[in-house]
Amino acid sequence: MSEILHAWAVAPAAVGACCLAADRARVRPPEVAASVLMLLAMLDAAVAGLVAPVYWTVVLLTAALALAIWRRPRQKRAPRVSALMTAHTTLGMVVMAALQLGMGGPAASHAHGPGLGPVLAGAVIGYVGLSLAAVLKMPARLDRAQIAAMAASVVLMAVAAV
Repeated sequence: MSEILHAWAVAPAAVGACCLAADRARVRPPEVAASVLMLLAMLDAAVAGLVAPVYWTVVLLTAALALAIWRRPRQKRAPRVSALMTAHTTLGMVVMAALQLGMGGPAASHAHGPGLGPVLAGAVIGYVGLSLAAVLKMPARLDRAQIAAMAASVVLMAVAAV
């Protein structure tokens, strides 16, 4: 059952990536790259399993840091990207990295102490709350669709991790 949910989580992630790529009014290659990276990590975890979840975690966390650094306020000529959208995408990669660890198979469930479950639940609930606030605040339809798709994907992955 969890494999089916994990595979279904790929669909909203793909919709979110398409929404970002389709928004030609505002070119956002770093966000598109981040979305595609998350999609690749999910596809690999759901279908192939070629890369260990811990490596996907490292890649996703590194990409989240890189996106946050890239989108910091720099120059007046830099393309205008909503800080909320950058925060949502960056935190999405962090939550996705945590879910990759949580879904890592038997090695991930062998832990001393409370384990990752409560931490993952808190991260997912916080991310979904941020997503709801962002959907209400974003004026562009494609931005709202991308945010809602990422939230749906995270929820499906979290349910699959349980």
